[in-house]
Amino acid sequence: MKTPRYLTAIAAATIGLAASTFAALAVPAVATTAVNVRSGPSVSFAVVDTLFSGESVNVTECQGGWCYVEKSGPDGWVSGNYLQAAAAPGSGSGSSSAANDAAAAAAIQIFGSIAGAVIGNITTPPAPPPVAEACFYKNFNYTGASFCVPSGTNDPNLPGVWNNKISSFTLVNGAKVRICRNFGYAGGCQVRTVSNPSLGGFMNNKISSYKVFN
Repeated sequence: MKTPRYLTAIAAATIGLAASTFAALAVPAVATTAVNVRSGPSVSFAVVDTLFSGESVNVTECQGGWCYVEKSGPDGWVSGNYLQAAAAPGSGSGSSSAANDAAAAAAIQIFGSIAGAVIGNITTPPAPPPVAEACFYKNFNYTGASFCVPSGTNDPNLPGVWNNKISSFTLVNGAKVRICRNFGYAGGCQVRTVSNPSLGGFMNNKISSYKVFN
């Protein structure tokens, strides 16, 4: 007995879920808008064709949020964000058997759930960790010209445009700063752990070197 192709699709899709990608044999879908078809699964690949909104395709595999589609014209890769499951041919009243109907419906459901998981969760890169940094300002209350540096930045000799020209600074994501009145981290230094909108007389327009750390 020949295995219905939609049963094959179910098996392929189930295996793919465990691997964070899926392969399914000709799962039907439609384009939700006009979208480029590319030679590979990213925008860095060449455009080989374009789907129009509502165009029917067959999806054979998805990876990294992109799905390979077979259609009239050049086949290729389409962003899964612009595809949705479609009713399978033969899944209506003219279907050859109830088993085929059930298999087709299950394949559509699998396509929708797995594509959603791949696109929305598995392939979404994690947010980068927050960067600890310090920003220095020429005026009080974090105004005027400014520059920002990440934690781990040291400057033993501020350039003339900034030497003795800092009046406020911000510290974010756990950053701390050691500010000094002279070059080479000398001449009287202070360690600050919170933002300061107005440096006091000892440090206002007196900073010549600094170290940012956390």
